[in-house]
Amino acid sequence: MNLTQAVLTVPSHMVPGGMPQPNLKQLGFSGYKRSIDVDTTTLTRFEFSRPTKHATEAQFDEAIEQFIWLFAKGTPYVIDKSFADNTPDSHHRYYYTNNQRVCESIS
Repeated sequence: MNLTQAVLTVPSHMVPGGMPQPNLKQLGFSGYKRSIDVDTTTLTRFEFSRPTKHATEAQFDEAIEQFIWLFAKGTPYVIDKSFADNTPDSHHRYYYTNNQRVCESIS
């Protein structure tokens, strides 16, 4: 897999208390760090690093979608992905309008 790191960022007030650690094997990573950034808004970052040998980006995308279901309905989120090869890093912002998920790709 050429995906070397992925970071999920959500508003901290949308993270439920007692939330379990994500299933790293399902996500295709062996490294995990959860942190809270306090700037003008409080954000929680879930950083995934050290991809496993046979993991794929599609596997990560499917597993992260299931992980996002643990948050409050309609939680906006950002996913940043870094790659080892010439694939450009990606920055996708997801939010909801009229109960429909909207994705913006910002590179």
